[in-house]
Amino acid sequence: MTNKEKATKLLIAGHFGAGKTTFVKTASQIKTVETERRTTLEEEKSKKQSTTVAMDYGEYQTEDGRKVNIFGVPGQKRFSFMWSILAKNTETVILLLDSTDISRWYETFEQINVFRKEIPNARFVFVANKRDLPNALSMEEIKKKLKLPAHMKLLECVATDKDSVISVIKEALDETNCKSANQMAVANI
Repeated sequence: MTNKEKATKLLIAGHFGAGKTTFVKTASQIKTVETERRTTLEEEKSKKQSTTVAMDYGEYQTEDGRKVNIFGVPGQKRFSFMWSILAKNTETVILLLDSTDISRWYETFEQINVFRKEIPNARFVFVANKRDLPNALSMEEIKKKLKLPAHMKLLECVATDKDSVISVIKEALDETNCKSANQMAVANI
């Protein structure tokens, strides 16, 4: 990459427990920067033992040499001050949803509201994670619950599977012609 070429910034967002840290770790070709700390709230301890308190960071280089900086945001509202900070200069936001548990999806929509103000020209890509688990909702059920219009894509992912994660990243990077449709659809959710 020459000095004149700009790296692409991907923001990995989503609710608590959606799989953001795992996604960043799986995608990164460098040792990731993580800010995981022990979970302190009782209702969160049953889901997982640690949580991101500031950000996750990794890097990926595409086959054509394009550098992608990948930032994962914390999911809980108490760390929401980081959402605006990390959103700056973001071109694409990947919105991870746990397809086995819709109870926290509302947190993702709180993030979307922040991102639409901070980065109004960014693309939003919805991704159903944890597709390998037996209790995962069907893609049709997820799309229906999200009230996504028919023209808007919902991607599948297993954040522990490198091929799955890289496929999502490639698709997100290719989503240039759907930007305005994505913004319109998000506005109607």
